[in-house]
Amino acid sequence: MDFQSSQTKTNLARSFAAECQEGARYQFLAKKAQQEGYQYMSMLIRTIAHNEMAHAQQFFNKITEYGGNDTQNIEIKAGYPFKSGNLKDALKNEANNEEMSSESIYPQFASTARDEGYDDVAELFDMIAKVEKTHQRTLEKLYEGLESNCLYKCNDEHSFKCDECGTIIKSKCAPKVCPLCNMGQGYYRIDFTVF
Repeated sequence: MDFQSSQTKTNLARSFAAECQEGARYQFLAKKAQQEGYQYMSMLIRTIAHNEMAHAQQFFNKITEYGGNDTQNIEIKAGYPFKSGNLKDALKNEANNEEMSSESIYPQFASTARDEGYDDVAELFDMIAKVEKTHQRTLEKLYEGLESNCLYKCNDEHSFKCDECGTIIKSKCAPKVCPLCNMGQGYYRIDFTVF
Protein backbone atom coordinates (compact mmCIF):
# COMPACT_ATOMS: atom_id res chain seq x y z
CA MET A 1 0.00 0.00 0.00
CA ASP A 2 1.17 3.52 -0.80
CA PHE A 3 2.41 5.16 2.39
CA GLN A 4 0.74 8.51 1.73
CA SER A 5 -2.73 6.91 1.60
CA SER A 6 -2.09 4.38 4.38
CA GLN A 7 -3.61 4.24 7.83
CA THR A 8 -0.09 3.45 9.05
CA LYS A 9 1.01 6.98 8.19
CA THR A 10 -1.84 8.42 10.26
CA ASN A 11 -1.14 6.01 13.12
CA LEU A 12 2.53 7.00 13.14
CA ALA A 13 1.58 10.68 13.25
CA ARG A 14 -0.92 10.08 16.08
CA SER A 15 1.71 8.13 17.97
CA PHE A 16 4.33 10.82 17.44
CA ALA A 17 1.93 13.47 18.82
CA ALA A 18 0.93 11.25 21.75
CA GLU A 19 4.52 10.45 22.73
CA CYS A 20 5.48 14.14 22.59
CA GLN A 21 2.55 15.00 24.84
CA GLU A 22 3.40 12.18 27.23
CA GLY A 23 6.99 13.39 27.40
CA ALA A 24 5.74 16.84 28.39
CA ARG A 25 3.23 15.50 30.95
CA TYR A 26 5.95 13.37 32.54
CA GLN A 27 8.21 16.41 32.83
CA PHE A 28 5.39 18.20 34.66
CA LEU A 29 4.81 15.15 36.88
CA ALA A 30 8.53 14.82 37.66
CA LYS A 31 8.61 18.46 38.73
CA LYS A 32 5.62 17.89 41.00
CA ALA A 33 7.31 14.85 42.57
CA GLN A 34 10.50 16.83 43.16
CA GLN A 35 8.59 19.73 44.71
CA GLU A 36 6.98 17.26 47.12
CA GLY A 37 10.39 15.89 48.13
CA TYR A 38 10.39 12.68 46.10
CA GLN A 39 13.75 13.09 44.39
CA TYR A 40 14.18 9.46 43.32
CA MET A 41 10.59 9.28 42.07
CA SER A 42 11.23 12.44 40.08
CA MET A 43 14.29 10.81 38.51
CA LEU A 44 12.29 7.70 37.56
CA ILE A 45 9.58 9.83 35.96
CA ARG A 46 12.14 11.96 34.08
CA THR A 47 13.55 8.72 32.67
CA ILE A 48 10.09 7.78 31.45
CA ALA A 49 9.77 11.24 29.87
CA HIS A 50 13.09 10.67 28.10
CA ASN A 51 11.86 7.26 26.89
CA GLU A 52 8.70 8.82 25.47
CA MET A 53 10.69 11.36 23.49
CA ALA A 54 12.88 8.55 22.13
CA HIS A 55 9.68 6.80 20.98
CA ALA A 56 8.50 10.03 19.34
CA GLN A 57 11.83 10.21 17.48
CA GLN A 58 11.37 6.67 16.14
CA PHE A 59 7.85 7.45 14.91
CA PHE A 60 9.09 10.67 13.31
CA ASN A 61 11.91 8.73 11.62
CA LYS A 62 9.48 6.23 10.10
CA ILE A 63 7.25 9.01 8.79
CA THR A 64 10.17 10.74 7.11
CA GLU A 65 11.70 7.45 5.91
CA TYR A 66 8.55 6.38 4.10
CA GLY A 67 7.06 9.79 3.34
CA GLY A 68 10.20 11.64 2.35
CA ASN A 69 9.65 15.15 1.08
CA ASP A 70 6.06 14.32 0.12
CA THR A 71 4.99 14.46 3.75
CA GLN A 72 4.55 18.13 4.54
CA ASN A 73 1.63 18.02 6.95
CA ILE A 74 -0.40 15.16 8.38
CA GLU A 75 -3.81 16.01 9.73
CA ILE A 76 -4.82 13.80 12.61
CA LYS A 77 -7.87 13.54 14.76
CA ALA A 78 -7.33 11.95 18.16
CA GLY A 79 -8.13 12.46 21.79
CA TYR A 80 -5.36 13.13 24.29
CA PRO A 81 -5.74 13.17 28.08
CA PHE A 82 -5.68 16.41 30.03
CA LYS A 83 -6.33 15.28 33.58
CA SER A 84 -5.07 17.08 36.64
CA GLY A 85 -4.90 16.25 40.28
CA ASN A 86 -2.49 15.51 43.06
CA LEU A 87 0.67 13.46 42.60
CA LYS A 88 -0.98 10.18 43.53
CA ASP A 89 -3.90 10.71 41.13
CA ALA A 90 -1.55 11.73 38.33
CA LEU A 91 0.49 8.53 38.77
CA LYS A 92 -2.68 6.44 38.54
CA ASN A 93 -3.92 8.34 35.47
CA GLU A 94 -0.61 7.95 33.66
CA ALA A 95 -0.45 4.23 34.53
CA ASN A 96 -3.88 3.83 32.95
CA ASN A 97 -2.73 5.73 29.85
CA GLU A 98 0.31 3.46 29.55
CA GLU A 99 -1.92 0.40 29.87
CA MET A 100 -4.09 1.62 26.97
CA SER A 101 -1.03 2.21 24.81
CA SER A 102 0.57 -1.13 25.61
CA GLU A 103 -2.48 -3.38 25.49
CA SER A 104 -4.79 -1.75 22.98
CA ILE A 105 -3.58 1.17 20.89
CA TYR A 106 -0.10 0.06 19.80
CA PRO A 107 -1.07 -3.58 19.22
CA GLN A 108 -3.91 -2.36 16.96
CA PHE A 109 -1.53 -0.02 15.13
CA ALA A 110 0.95 -2.91 14.72
CA SER A 111 -1.77 -5.10 13.21
CA THR A 112 -2.75 -2.37 10.75
CA ALA A 113 0.89 -1.83 9.75
CA ARG A 114 1.30 -5.57 9.09
CA ASP A 115 -1.90 -5.66 7.03
CA GLU A 116 -0.62 -2.73 4.95
CA GLY A 117 2.80 -4.33 4.39
CA TYR A 118 4.87 -2.29 6.86
CA ASP A 119 6.32 -5.11 8.96
CA ASP A 120 9.15 -2.94 10.31
CA VAL A 121 6.63 -0.37 11.55
CA ALA A 122 4.57 -3.15 13.13
CA GLU A 123 7.69 -4.37 14.93
CA LEU A 124 8.35 -0.82 16.15
CA PHE A 125 4.84 -0.55 17.58
CA ASP A 126 5.24 -3.96 19.24
CA MET A 127 8.59 -3.02 20.82
CA ILE A 128 7.31 0.31 22.11
CA ALA A 129 4.19 -1.39 23.52
CA LYS A 130 6.49 -3.55 25.67
CA VAL A 131 8.29 -0.47 27.01
CA GLU A 132 4.96 1.21 27.75
CA LYS A 133 4.03 -1.85 29.82
CA THR A 134 7.14 -1.38 31.98
CA HIS A 135 6.18 2.28 32.39
CA GLN A 136 2.72 1.18 33.53
CA ARG A 137 4.20 -1.15 36.15
CA THR A 138 6.60 1.48 37.47
CA LEU A 139 3.84 4.08 37.79
CA GLU A 140 1.52 1.57 39.47
CA LYS A 141 4.21 0.71 42.03
CA LEU A 142 4.78 4.38 42.78
CA TYR A 143 1.02 4.93 43.11
CA GLU A 144 0.63 1.89 45.38
CA GLY A 145 3.49 3.11 47.57
CA LEU A 146 1.89 6.51 48.02
CA GLU A 147 -1.61 5.04 48.46
CA SER A 148 -0.51 2.61 51.19
CA ASN A 149 1.95 5.06 52.76
CA CYS A 150 4.65 2.42 52.26
CA LEU A 151 6.78 4.07 49.63
CA TYR A 152 9.89 3.76 51.75
CA LYS A 153 8.97 0.72 53.83
CA CYS A 154 9.39 -3.02 53.34
CA ASN A 155 8.05 -5.95 55.30
CA ASP A 156 11.53 -7.44 55.46
CA GLU A 157 14.94 -5.87 55.96
CA HIS A 158 16.15 -4.40 52.72
CA SER A 159 18.93 -2.20 51.35
CA PHE A 160 18.09 1.45 50.71
CA LYS A 161 20.60 3.63 48.88
CA CYS A 162 20.86 7.41 49.02
CA ASP A 163 21.20 8.77 45.48
CA GLU A 164 22.96 11.88 46.73
CA CYS A 165 25.94 10.35 48.55
CA GLY A 166 25.63 6.59 47.97
CA THR A 167 25.08 5.59 51.60
CA ILE A 168 23.42 2.19 51.91
CA ILE A 169 21.19 1.47 54.88
CA LYS A 170 19.91 -2.03 55.61
CA SER A 171 16.57 -1.66 57.32
CA LYS A 172 12.82 -2.20 56.98
CA CYS A 173 12.45 1.46 55.98
CA ALA A 174 14.57 4.21 54.54
CA PRO A 175 15.73 6.78 57.10
CA LYS A 176 13.88 10.10 57.22
CA VAL A 177 17.23 11.86 56.77
CA CYS A 178 20.44 10.39 55.38
CA PRO A 179 22.98 10.04 58.20
CA LEU A 180 25.86 10.99 55.89
CA CYS A 181 24.64 13.86 53.71
CA ASN A 182 21.46 14.91 55.55
CA MET A 183 19.29 14.67 52.43
CA GLY A 184 15.63 13.75 52.92
CA GLN A 185 14.09 10.32 52.53
CA GLY A 186 13.05 11.15 48.98
CA TYR A 187 16.66 10.73 47.87
CA TYR A 188 16.64 7.03 48.71
CA ARG A 189 16.25 4.47 45.98
CA ILE A 190 13.10 2.45 45.96
CA ASP A 191 13.73 -1.13 44.94
CA PHE A 192 11.02 -2.08 42.45
CA THR A 193 11.00 -5.24 40.45
CA VAL A 194 9.30 -3.99 37.33
CA PHE A 195 10.44 -6.40 34.65
